[in-house]
Amino acid sequence: MRFSTRQFRLPVALSLLIGVMTLTGLGLGTANAQNNLRDAMLGPSTSDSRGNSMPDVAHFMSEDGEGFVLDHTQDQPFIRFDGDAEVWALTPSPGPRGDVIFKNDVGEPILRSSRLGGLTLFSRTRPTGDPVAVSGKADAIKAGRMTPGLLFQQLARASKKASAAVSRLLPFDADIQTPGADYLFADAARVTADAIVDVANQNNGRKILEPIREVRLIEGRPPGVYMERNTLVLRLDHTQGWGGRPSSKRITKIIKTASKRN
Repeated sequence: MRFSTRQFRLPVALSLLIGVMTLTGLGLGTANAQNNLRDAMLGPSTSDSRGNSMPDVAHFMSEDGEGFVLDHTQDQPFIRFDGDAEVWALTPSPGPRGDVIFKNDVGEPILRSSRLGGLTLFSRTRPTGDPVAVSGKADAIKAGRMTPGLLFQQLARASKKASAAVSRLLPFDADIQTPGADYLFADAARVTADAIVDVANQNNGRKILEPIREVRLIEGRPPGVYMERNTLVLRLDHTQGWGGRPSSKRITKIIKTASKRN
C-alpha cells in the first residue's frame, strides 16, 4: 500500500495553508548486559528473591531533574525522555570495570549501568554523567493504534512541518507492504520532520537541506537512512519495534554528511 503527499504539489503558500487546515539496533547481546540493566533499576539481585521484584519498565529521575522512562520488556531496551515523543533504541557495549554502556544509533553513550547496580545518564548538560534513580512506575512504551487514514494524516503533518522549515513543498511518500507496520512509518515520518526542522534551525541549515526534494519511507533490513539522488530514504523494519527506524540524530547526521559530498 502506497501513501503519498504529492497531491499537495501546489504553490508553497497554498500548500502550507491546506496543511494547516487538514492537518538500529541490535539486541542486548548478552545475558550479562540485560542483568546489569535490571540490577541498575532496583539494585543487584540477591539469593533471596522475595524482596526484589524486578520491574521491566520504570520512570527514572536524574539529580539534575531530567526524567525518563526506561523499558526493557523487549530484547532491546528503549528510553523516552519526559516531554519528548521520540523513543530511542539502546545498544549495549562493554565499558571499563565491568560496566555496560548503552548507546544510541550514532554511538553516543546514553546510560551506563555499573556492575554494582548504579545507573548514570549522559546528556549535553552533564557529559560526564548524572546519577539517576527510580522515581515511580511507568507503562511500557508501546505503539498506539494506527489506521491507513491516520497514517496519511501523520504523513501530511510531517510534510507540512518539514515544508515550513525549508519554505518549499517537501512531500513524504510511504510504501508499506506488511500489515501492522503503519505505526512505525507514522513515527518515522514524525522523527524525520523533527530532524529536518533541527537542521533548518542551524547555521546554513536551509543550504544543507537544499538537495532534499522528497522523503520516502520503505520497508527493508537492516533499518537505515540514506540519500538517493534528491530523495531522503528511510528503510524501516517493523520486526524490531522502535529500533526498526533510525533516530532523529541518525537522520540529521546523514543529511549533513550528504550535504558535504555535494
